[in-house]
Amino acid sequence: MSVNTDYQETVREVIVELFENLSALLVFIVAGVFLVPILLLLVTSVKSKTEIFTDPLALPQELQIENYANAWTTGGFDHYFMNSVIVVSVALVLILLLSSLAAYALVQFDFPADDFLLVFFLAGFMIPPQVLLVPLYTIMNALNLLNTYFSLIFAYVAFGLPFSVFLLRQFFVTIPDTYAEAARMDGCTELQVFFRIYLPLSMPALAAVAIYQFVFLWNEFLYAIIFITDDAKRTLPAGLMAFQGQYAGDWAQLAAGIVIAVTPTVIFFLLFQRQFMRGISMGTTKG
Repeated sequence: MSVNTDYQETVREVIVELFENLSALLVFIVAGVFLVPILLLLVTSVKSKTEIFTDPLALPQELQIENYANAWTTGGFDHYFMNSVIVVSVALVLILLLSSLAAYALVQFDFPADDFLLVFFLAGFMIPPQVLLVPLYTIMNALNLLNTYFSLIFAYVAFGLPFSVFLLRQFFVTIPDTYAEAARMDGCTELQVFFRIYLPLSMPALAAVAIYQFVFLWNEFLYAIIFITDDAKRTLPAGLMAFQGQYAGDWAQLAAGIVIAVTPTVIFFLLFQRQFMRGISMGTTKG
């Protein structure tokens, strides 16, 4: 009996170890599928034109760092980058401020139709942005906002609010009401309760919203190419398309431009990844 038990335990340990090895192999393969194109892009960005066409998979014999300088200056990425920084920064601040205030109101105040309001916000991020392109274009044209930063900022805020309100509301309901009640007893107004209690406690959720929205806004292409026609006001995704058309045969500068375009999102995520994971995992324990 003891022999059979030991044998079963040994078989179980072998199966578990085999499963762990297969899982590690699968993770390695999946990571390779995603990392190989990125590494190829990085290698291409520091190659010469001749090396790209003669041996595209080989490492460069000499690093061509000037590809980045040429893409930044002659390709116009300097003003594309600044345009994206302006539009995304303003839109992100507005999204965080308005969505946190709306989520606080949904949690702390009793509205006659607060459930309907929550459903209304939920319906907002179920509608694809492409469906609203023509109506928004008509509105922006009527307001004379086309070819301005405001057209993108207003559209981005409108699309960013529904998901942000939902996520922050789910986090706010996990904060004990006793904190707000104690602050009110000390004479705090509702805005003071919001800024002194809820905002400091909700930093992980705010970081999660900020990362999610930053990646979406920084890479948004459709509205950026439709609403902005002046090259001097284009954001990075639209500018990258114009750059591709102008330097279609220069794969080295094009790869350098792509690296410049995606680097901010990677850095932003790496800086706030812990808060992002905490914000996503928290706020799901109470509805």
